[in-house]
Amino acid sequence: MRNYIHITLLLFIISSTVFGQSPDWSVNENKFQYTMSFEGFINVDGKNLTSINDKVAAFVNGECRGVASPIYVSSEKKYVVYLTVFANTDNEVVSFKIYDAANNAIKNVEKTKIFENNKHYGDLFQSYSFASPALRNATEITDFSFKDLKTAKTINGSEITLYVAKGTNVSALNALFELSPGAGLFIGTTAKISGSNSIDFTNPVQFQVLSEDQSVVKQWTVTVKLGSAQFYKKDAVCYAGGVIKVLYDENNVPADLAKNGVKIISQNIQNGQTVFDNLEAGKYTVTIGSTNKEIVINQKQ
Repeated sequence: MRNYIHITLLLFIISSTVFGQSPDWSVNENKFQYTMSFEGFINVDGKNLTSINDKVAAFVNGECRGVASPIYVSSEKKYVVYLTVFANTDNEVVSFKIYDAANNAIKNVEKTKIFENNKHYGDLFQSYSFASPALRNATEITDFSFKDLKTAKTINGSEITLYVAKGTNVSALNALFELSPGAGLFIGTTAKISGSNSIDFTNPVQFQVLSEDQSVVKQWTVTVKLGSAQFYKKDAVCYAGGVIKVLYDENNVPADLAKNGVKIISQNIQNGQTVFDNLEAGKYTVTIGSTNKEIVINQKQ
């Protein structure tokens, strides 16, 4: 019997050490007549909390007005907290605290909310973030290309156009992309993983980028165009530099000119062509769309 008591005490001590002491956050709902709700997620130091022992709680002047723990939503494959905040009057300042069970730590959430009766924040796609420290809200696509496929690219606001060689099958391309830190790329509400996808670009594709804190969604359009290039040259002579003319069947496509591996200039195709002139003798490379063309300008007498 004595050994059993010792073992029980030891297990209690170990359990207290591992799980810590959960804060006694509770609210007497019967005291209040109004509610405000949140559909969100908990994040501490950049990591989403998923344990049933983790908590987020709402406070007004130090009084607990609501508490919730994460639950798993299998249809969305994510953890969500459904937090209801209680009050008797509008316009009270609501603050939030997080309990991180794994580290037995209480964290303050920087942002607050003004209580509004029947107000709801967040949904399963764009959840409200309870985070310490605050997460980022940027929603940029900083780079976009395709795996194993050479392209030229233009970005105009939230519209990206990529140019590939004629004959390219664009119905199942594997997109490579870089986003604002922590952001996610979606078609509808389906997440896409860079370098591990198959997307039909026969027609322009509408993407949306969801910020790390899920507070901002930005719409982007990616269009893929097919093109082919033709190249003509004129050698340099004693009284004039050489010329390289590029013909292309899409306008506003960048054509890059490099010499000995060093980029010299980039010019867009206008009216189906662009011309590089006053060139010294030497070996040049023109890059347009998926085409790299090496051209030698000779010096003629």
